[in-house]
Amino acid sequence: MQAVELERKHTYKQLGLFIDQNLNWETHINYTINKTQKVLHMLKLIRKQIDFRMSEKIYKSLIASIIDYCSMFYINATQKNLKRITKLIYHCALIVVRGNRFISENKLLQELGWNNFYERTNYLSITMFAKIKITQTPKIISENFFTDLPKNVGRNVGKLKVIFSKKNKYYNSYYLKMIRMWNKLSQEIRQFEHYTDFLLAMHQQYSVHEFKKNNLFHYDTEIDNIYLKLRFHCSKLQADQYKLNFVKNPTCNQCNKNKQETIHHYFMDCSTYNTQRNTLKQNISNIHPQFQNINNRQIIQLIEGGKEKHIDEQVYKNIYQFIKLYIVTTGRFV
Repeated sequence: MQAVELERKHTYKQLGLFIDQNLNWETHINYTINKTQKVLHMLKLIRKQIDFRMSEKIYKSLIASIIDYCSMFYINATQKNLKRITKLIYHCALIVVRGNRFISENKLLQELGWNNFYERTNYLSITMFAKIKITQTPKIISENFFTDLPKNVGRNVGKLKVIFSKKNKYYNSYYLKMIRMWNKLSQEIRQFEHYTDFLLAMHQQYSVHEFKKNNLFHYDTEIDNIYLKLRFHCSKLQADQYKLNFVKNPTCNQCNKNKQETIHHYFMDCSTYNTQRNTLKQNISNIHPQFQNINNRQIIQLIEGGKEKHIDEQVYKNIYQFIKLYIVTTGRFV
């Protein structure tokens, strides 16, 4: 330019987004992880001094916000780099609940009511795409950005012309991917005239769970931690330890029935805890109207966090308090 040689840049930062010459987004992902690690380390240090609600707020405001920023653009990064982001979210979840690495990632996010990285990014991507399309975008942008199908009738109403690419890197880029996602939406959603209506529909579609279990469970005390590990089958029960290759025998050492010490055996069968078990059943029967009519398998599902929609939330909170009382009085994990 005017006989001045321009400096070649391998990476360029634009509005907080690092764009590299290969468009593999590795520089930006490294930056994101390094930036969140500082907050994550601080959260890990203070986790025992704050409760679960506060730790979750710290994660969502100071860590998740960094991960979400421009995530819709680097979703086509390599699987290796994207796994680093999912691992980071999993690590955050473990710190928030004070869990260990043996807890299932998918089940933990399900219990917390958190979307995984891919679900969250799809939600952010399609809502941003709709914001450009539905709201009053300048005509020069809308005319060049969106092309309706030639036969825009019947099931094709509201669909956009798909752009094909031979290379996966560009096929999975934001614009091309969003056109395909847009076309997969229902005809009713594609025809929304107001962005708020579209946002509500997407929120319902990408909402992880109608019932978030973190409204019931606590993760702050030692008993909360023991109950968490029981639900996720990584406790100090012999069967759990056997699956993790920590012991050679899954048989219960507390009774002489020669059975595996599973969560079912601990709560329903072990003769050592008959007194505590009868107290637990009586306490639950007093507040659960149908407890006497459910079988042992359904009781274990209840203990592991299952919920029936017709039962009041406060009833479940009381049930889980009785379960933790059973854990304390048996003394099994002292």
